[in-house]
Amino acid sequence: MMKTLSIFTAILFLAVMFSSCDRTLEPDSSFIGGSNIELSVGGSVVYKYDPASWQLGYNSSKKEFRVFDDSMKNYYTVTCSSLPSSTGQKLEATVTWSSGSSIQTMKGKFEVAKVQGDTYWLWCGDKKTRTGVTVRILR
Repeated sequence: MMKTLSIFTAILFLAVMFSSCDRTLEPDSSFIGGSNIELSVGGSVVYKYDPASWQLGYNSSKKEFRVFDDSMKNYYTVTCSSLPSSTGQKLEATVTWSSGSSIQTMKGKFEVAKVQGDTYWLWCGDKKTRTGVTVRILR
């Protein structure tokens, strides 16, 4: 009986240990393969920046990036714990976006998946959210 309890305890310990691991998914190839400034959630593009009818904003002291349409009804903002600088960098970020008549917010650990000049592709591969967001430092 004692041996069975020890085996059960060991299995339970391993199950808890493996379920608490920070498992992340690789960035969607469509997200990092493109050159668009966009917000992608769960593998679907929510917003894509169009320079003809969208605006970019950047506040270096707040480490905040804003992308919004001319009506200011459709937007996303990204507030980072540190400014993105190089591929592989890890940072915390809060992404907020409008979704119809509601506002969605997602906080997570992001990795800089791609850098092109002053544009950064940030990826959170959490299995539930799979969020990719592109930001640009305006100089």
